[in-house]
Amino acid sequence: MWYFAWILGTLMACFFAIITAMAIENRETKAAQDGK
Repeated sequence: MWYFAWILGTLMACFFAIITAMAIENRETKAAQDGK
């Protein structure tokens, strides 16, 4: 069952990276809109 934990951990890491990238992009977009 080690493969199940490995796949789950890998998917969680990818999901966390995607959410972080989306949050950073959203913050940059808001900063650009505030500057206008």
